[in-house]
Amino acid sequence: MMNIKLKRLALILFFSAYTYLNAQQEINFGDFSRPVPSVSSLAAYSNAPVSYASGIPDISFPLLSLPSNNKNIALNLNLSYNPLNVSPLEAASDIGTGWSLFMGGVISRKIVGELDEKFDDSSVHYYKKNDFDDIYYYNLPGLSGKFKIVRNITANTFSVANMSSNLVKIEYTRESNNATLILNSFTITDTKGIKYIFNDYSRSNSELNAHLLGGRVYKSAFFLSQIKDSNDIEIANFTYQKDIKYKYGSTSFVNYQTCKLKTITSPFYGKIELDYLYDGSLENTMNDPYTITKAVLKDHYNHIISQYGFEYSYSIYGPQPTGPGKRVLTKLKKINRNNIVSENTEFQYNTSEYDQFVTDFNIPYGYNLSYFCPVNDHTNNPRYAGLGVLKRVIGPTGGVTEYNFEPQEIYMDKTTSEYLNPIVNGSSFVNSQLQYLKDFSQFSFDTNHGTTRLFNVTGTPNVKKKVYIVFNVTSTYTPIFWDPNTPPYVDFSIRQGTNPVSSNGVCAHPGNSSTYKMEEYDLVPGFYEIKFLGSGGTGDIMMLDLGHTPLPFKNSEVTTGLRIANIKYYNHRNDANPVKTTKYSYDNFADSNSSTGYVFSPEDDFGDMNVSQFTLYKNVKVSNADDQIGYTKYYYKTPNDYPATQNGSTSFWPYYNLTKGGLAEKKEVYNAQNQLLISENTDYIMENIPGSYFLMIGDHMYSSSAYFKKITASTKSFFDGQTVEEINETHFDGSNLEASLVKKIYDDVTTETTLTYPNLSGAYSSLFSKNIKGIPVIQETIEDGKTLSKSITKFDNPSSVLPTSVMTTNVSDGSTKTAMTFDLYDEKGNVVQMTSAVGIPTTIIYGYDKTQPIAKIQGATYAQVSPYIQSIIDASNADAANPANEQALITALNIFRKTAALKDYVISTNTYDPLIGMTTNTPPNGITETYIYNPDNKLEKVIDMNGKVLKEYKYNYKN
Repeated sequence: MMNIKLKRLALILFFSAYTYLNAQQEINFGDFSRPVPSVSSLAAYSNAPVSYASGIPDISFPLLSLPSNNKNIALNLNLSYNPLNVSPLEAASDIGTGWSLFMGGVISRKIVGELDEKFDDSSVHYYKKNDFDDIYYYNLPGLSGKFKIVRNITANTFSVANMSSNLVKIEYTRESNNATLILNSFTITDTKGIKYIFNDYSRSNSELNAHLLGGRVYKSAFFLSQIKDSNDIEIANFTYQKDIKYKYGSTSFVNYQTCKLKTITSPFYGKIELDYLYDGSLENTMNDPYTITKAVLKDHYNHIISQYGFEYSYSIYGPQPTGPGKRVLTKLKKINRNNIVSENTEFQYNTSEYDQFVTDFNIPYGYNLSYFCPVNDHTNNPRYAGLGVLKRVIGPTGGVTEYNFEPQEIYMDKTTSEYLNPIVNGSSFVNSQLQYLKDFSQFSFDTNHGTTRLFNVTGTPNVKKKVYIVFNVTSTYTPIFWDPNTPPYVDFSIRQGTNPVSSNGVCAHPGNSSTYKMEEYDLVPGFYEIKFLGSGGTGDIMMLDLGHTPLPFKNSEVTTGLRIANIKYYNHRNDANPVKTTKYSYDNFADSNSSTGYVFSPEDDFGDMNVSQFTLYKNVKVSNADDQIGYTKYYYKTPNDYPATQNGSTSFWPYYNLTKGGLAEKKEVYNAQNQLLISENTDYIMENIPGSYFLMIGDHMYSSSAYFKKITASTKSFFDGQTVEEINETHFDGSNLEASLVKKIYDDVTTETTLTYPNLSGAYSSLFSKNIKGIPVIQETIEDGKTLSKSITKFDNPSSVLPTSVMTTNVSDGSTKTAMTFDLYDEKGNVVQMTSAVGIPTTIIYGYDKTQPIAKIQGATYAQVSPYIQSIIDASNADAANPANEQALITALNIFRKTAALKDYVISTNTYDPLIGMTTNTPPNGITETYIYNPDNKLEKVIDMNGKVLKEYKYNYKN
């Protein structure tokens, strides 16, 4: 009976923790280290990997895709989930807790200590030239990283330190303030010369700057405004909804300014639009008050192509200072171009504590003295780490993917006597994951029938152990001589023989310590007397000492982070048994009683360890539930494999930025009979990037950005008693961090491909000056010392970075000839005329506002064709504006193909539904094929010019 009461009390006190936290001050994101909830979650993807090494699975959903006139840039909208963003210390984004919507680009900011630009007035007495510590995370289409601003205090100058292994160029503009650096905008140029311009920003208010009336308003994140190519042609532009919220009903003191992405526009292709809902009741809660309700893809003429809707609820799991809980995404709705919901994807979240560690004594894992205190540390108890985390994804056809996470484990040596003795002897409560409270005696008392009771403490003679007395009063008696200043009460004391024993009050029930309390004693084995004091009454006593889980203890320590334990797949949401289960084990392959997890922190981010820390595992086994189809072992290197070196009072940790994600070292594939089938080994040679900034990664610990100089991957396959090996080497150039030599050795044949890139001097210096360092201009392949091929891309137009020709080398005599010339481009960079090696020109006509090739004419120059093309260009633009005009375009193309002046040329034509696909293809023989799409933009059938079905597609979804 007493155990039941104890558990009920624990539950009451668990919810008391919520009451306590709810009483705290209102949320002000301006005082958070990462002040913009809907973009701060992106930092997790830069700091910690999504991989087997981290135990974080890839949970993502591609939504919308918008092409651009640059093949290197795709403007996609992707939804991703990361359990690292479900911490109680993380606010819910505008797409829901744990979810991030990758769209456009953003430079989010992490405040380290105080604002970098806090001291912005040199006339005040407290002014100082402070070091800059804040970290900026950038997320761009296909590129992410981080940087910081470095201040030379003596000269009061500032520079950008890139903290990632790339050679992007980061520039900024600033306000005219000489006291400090206040940023206005950024431009990031990648190694293909693409420029990402950040002119828009959000603002937050830091009330920690108490000396400033109304706090301090600062730029909290910078948002992508425009993308331009290296010829300064606009690739995309972005518009934002900017709302200013004022403090306490004021119209002068800014609380924050939003910068919510509204449209992503690819000129003449189309746009993605986002709709938001503002809820003022979510102000001052752990939620972004804005919610994304819909994302819509439209073409250039505003026709809806595809769209997604989002539905939400609010989770009660995880303590919230105020408000209804955290926003959670519950449903993703795909809506076709007829505005009909064609697919529903549902998301369900975990509502249970982790109870997989319940002991034989029916006392739950993690059960410790905090259960008896009014404030339960929800953020640090691994029992609660999984509350509110994604559990099930129910697909459009009813199939279910179930994600079962568990607390992370890190390695800890638990074999030493110093560690074992206090636990085994029960002399100290030092580990709630191995120890628990177990009752050895419990009884009820009534002082009318006796005021003393004996009890026995067992254990090692003369060795003190912890004993806990849970004292619960159910009624009290009124004293015979009533004193109004002395209320009725019951208490107790403990004696051994005639000597009193001192105690420590662990804690009491909040609000009434006379009815319930718990006392802690250090007692040697023997008999003791408990004596009841006061006016008398009735109640219950429970006596507990420390138990522990069976020996040997596993060499691990559970933390509050999460890792994937298994993924189960069901055919239907109501199925009890999965059709497939994938299991993940992180124990040491050589010692299953030891974990291989180690905790790390991002570079220069150690000040926020409760959010930023992550775990990497050196060994991960991936298998089916019953291992009947075999399993795979993955081995990883971590930063610990490249230890720090001491230099005076400081240490240098090499290659940290490369190894903090876990480096794949070995992969072994086994069948169900434990036979090795495939073995893959990877070796790395790394070097520091020349001139890179020294980053602080801990107390007196530094590192610098590094790159892979060489990666060697060897694969051995074992079958029929034979071994087949393939070796691949990739060498990287330190000047641009790109692959410079790729070598493959297979079946005693060595093939080498050399790649050359633009550099500071020579024929390609004009490209290099625009940061075009990552596009190869010369490529040569050699097999066993003999040249197989060599190509050179020329850029002979000094006013453009578009290629002018491709040269190839004759492998027999080493002579060089022109394989192709690119004679003419339009203003968008489309090639409209090229000439082959034998001098035959080809002209390409672009329609649909110059976004799609509608005609290809072989044998004619653009000048020969141009008098006859305007009608098909106009007809294609009309088709883009109104699909009902497609037949007019087809007619115009038929007339174009029959033009007498073009009769000697080979002509093919195409029509399109923009952003959906090709609708007709007419090759030179004039036999047209028509492509028909369903409302979900999926190809349904192909028919010939007589209406005969050539191909038909049925979409039967598999769960």
